[in-house]
Amino acid sequence: MNIRTNINKVMFSIIIGVVLYSTTTPTNATTMCVTDDNNSIILDPRIAGTTYDKNETNKTWWVDFDYGRISGDARCTEVSGNNSTAYPQYNFENYPIGTTEADERYKYCWCRMTSPVRSAWVYYPANSSAAACATYCANRCGDYSQTKSSFRGALFGSAGV
Repeated sequence: MNIRTNINKVMFSIIIGVVLYSTTTPTNATTMCVTDDNNSIILDPRIAGTTYDKNETNKTWWVDFDYGRISGDARCTEVSGNNSTAYPQYNFENYPIGTTEADERYKYCWCRMTSPVRSAWVYYPANSSAAACATYCANRCGDYSQTKSSFRGALFGSAGV
């Protein structure tokens, strides 16, 4: 193997493993550069998204920014939390993706970023019922990720967990 091949393998490993560079601004907002084998994206919670959309059936959402797109999952659970707070100790991945209207306990909406890097689950304010969560959770994850800097801060600040 030549040195160029070795360098390329090392760089590829670093890139695939997701390189995160974080700094804290005076306003305590976390800004990071996320790099994979296709592109780089700056995640700055102070920058609002331009548009968002969702798929409530699949409980997925995505937000476009001038610098790229983030996407994520939504889940309705029986666990409450604090608004716009990341909880790395929770894993809601195996919770039902479809409607949770049959189980009234599942009324609390949780969101996580899955691309370009995975974040911890972040709590969205409580819904009034499981039916409301099942109907609006992914929409609210996209909306909050686009419009609320504190919510983006929780997503971006917990990236890589």
